[in-house]
Amino acid sequence: MDTKLVDVLNHALSNATLMQSEAPWRLVIQTSSGGAFAAGIDGSNDELLVVSANGQAVFDTATGSRIYRNREEAGYDREKLEARRMDKPGESPIRMAGDDGGGLRQATSDGWTIDNLQINWLTSYSILQQPGASIYFLGSPWDRLGKDASFRVLVKSESLPIAFGFSGSGKSLIWLDRSDLFIWNRHT
Repeated sequence: MDTKLVDVLNHALSNATLMQSEAPWRLVIQTSSGGAFAAGIDGSNDELLVVSANGQAVFDTATGSRIYRNREEAGYDREKLEARRMDKPGESPIRMAGDDGGGLRQATSDGWTIDNLQINWLTSYSILQQPGASIYFLGSPWDRLGKDASFRVLVKSESLPIAFGFSGSGKSLIWLDRSDLFIWNRHT
């Protein structure tokens, strides 16, 4: 990456404030995740399944409320990168993202995108960009072309997320590392 761009990005990120809630997105939960190693979002209802050394938990991404907890079993298959909800064992497994691989959506169908930048090691910035915007439009030559370089810093951390992305509907956004979980939701 061009050193001039690195300097511009580093300056912008280090001076940005963290977004808690900003229309149309609102932070619905920030909680500890104690040893989490994977997460997946149920495509039928946007519920989030988090698996950890302490079993599994299911969250409603619209409200942030935990709707199920099982401390005995995680229901996770590392080889297939999927997990079964222990409260609904007969349903199809959920594709997972985490320590073993996989991934969540990085963009919504209406243009919201996310990125994770680690410009200066050890600090990682997880950002949200509105449709048509990109942090990479900072500086010249983009200034004179009128490109939108706006972004929102969601999480500033010394650890990289193990799962970071949108639900299939694009209405929910999650960020998870081994110790913390954030869920944002939007209604538009």
